Amino acid sequence: MSNEVYAPLKGIRILSFELAFALPAGTRALHDLGAEVVRVTPPGGNNFGRYVSVSDGVFHGKSCISIDLTKQEGRDIAMSLAIQADVVCNNFRPSVLTKYDLAAKVLRERKPELITLQMSGYGTPGPWSDFPAYGPSTEAAGGLNRLMVNEGEVPIRIGTGVFSDQLAGRHAALAIVAALQRRAETGLGEDIDLSMTECITHLMGELMTEAVVSGEVPVSHGNRNPERVPQGIYPCVGDDEWIAISIEDDAMWRDFVEVSEQDMLNDGSYETQQSRWKHHDKLDELIATWTSKWDKNELTELLQTRRIASAPVRTVKDSALDPQFQARGALQLVEHQQPLFGYAAHPHPPLPWLMAGRIRKRLTDFRNNGEDNEEVLYRWLGMTKKEVNRLEDEGVLYNEGPVQLGTFRIPQTNYDPEFGQKLGLPK
Repeated sequence: MSNEVYAPLKGIRILSFELAFALPAGTRALHDLGAEVVRVTPPGGNNFGRYVSVSDGVFHGKSCISIDLTKQEGRDIAMSLAIQADVVCNNFRPSVLTKYDLAAKVLRERKPELITLQMSGYGTPGPWSDFPAYGPSTEAAGGLNRLMVNEGEVPIRIGTGVFSDQLAGRHAALAIVAALQRRAETGLGEDIDLSMTECITHLMGELMTEAVVSGEVPVSHGNRNPERVPQGIYPCVGDDEWIAISIEDDAMWRDFVEVSEQDMLNDGSYETQQSRWKHHDKLDELIATWTSKWDKNELTELLQTRRIASAPVRTVKDSALDPQFQARGALQLVEHQQPLFGYAAHPHPPLPWLMAGRIRKRLTDFRNNGEDNEEVLYRWLGMTKKEVNRLEDEGVLYNEGPVQLGTFRIPQTNYDPEFGQKLGLPK
C-alpha cells in the first residue's frame, strides 16, 4: 500500500452550521473524504460536557469558528463565508437561518452554483416542518421503536439514541456527494432538504409495504426470523457472554447438527425450516445448553469453518481488542489536545472502507469553540489578526478556549482501571 491518502473531496469547502450529532456525523464523513469542513458554533458552543462522545467523534478534524448571528456584522461574516464555500449546510429548525437572512434561497441568489443542505427532524414542507427534534423522537416518529417489540409491550429504542443521527448524517453525506457530482457536470447548484424521520422510515422496506397494503401492523419476532431457522442469541462461557447464530436453509442446518455433535438435534421433526419454526422454543433450549459450554470466539471459529453464519456478541470494550479490527486498521489512535479520562490519546474508528493502494486519512482531535477564527477568516476572507481580535473584543466572534470535560464517572460494574494501559494508550 502506498502512502497516498484517499481524499477524493480535496479542495471542497463545506461551511456547516451544526449541532448535536446528526449533521456533524455526515460532515465528519465528508472531512474524512478530504473536504475542508468548517463548523460554525454560536456563543456557548463549548457547553457540551455531556456530549463528550460527540465532540470526541463527529467533530474530529474540523476547523471551528464561533459567530454571534444575532449581530449584523456576524451575519455579514457568515454570508461572506458562504459565498466562499462549495456547500453550506445546517441542522437547525428550518426557520432559524431564515430569520438571520441566511436561508438557502438567499444564499443561492448570491451564488447560484452553491449547494445547500437543510437537515431537520421532519423535513419541509409539511405541518411538522418546524418542530424541534432529536434522534430518539425521529426514531419513534419513523416507526422503528414499535417494530422492536410485540403488540402490548412498551416500545423501546436501539442502543444509545444515535442511530437516527448517524443514519441521517450518512444520507446527508451521500446527498452532498451526489450534488457535487451534478455540479461538476452541469455547473448548477442544488438545494437539499433532508428529513431524519424519513431516513428511519426508509429502513422499513417490506414491512412498510406489508402494513400499508394489508392495514395490519407486522408482528415482531425478536431475534427470530421465519426464513432463517433457528436464529437467535445464545449464551456462552462467562458472565454475560453470547453468540449469534443464524441458519439459512436445511443444508446449513445439517452442517450445524454435524458440527455440534448433538444427537438430539437429529430428531426428524427438525428436518425442514417449517418444522424447525414450529419447534423453535425447544431448539433454542437445546442449542443454548450446547453453546453455554463454549467460549464465544472459539465457537464462532468452529461454526465458520462450516460456513455457518455466526458471530460473537461484542461489547464496545471487545471491539478495541478485536483481531479483525486490528488487521484492517479499523481503529486509529487520536491524540488529544487535553487529556481525556487520564489519557493523551484514544482509539476511534475512521471511515469503514479501504481503497486499494490508498491509506485512510488520519483522524485528529476536535477543535474548541472559536479556536480557528483567525486561521479560517484569514484564508477564506483575507481578514487580518487585528480585525479578528476586534471582532472577538466586540462579541461578534467568540474564542472560548478548551472545553470543560468535567469529572470522569468511575463505572460501578465491570470496571477495569488498567484497560487503557492494556490497549497501549499513552498517558
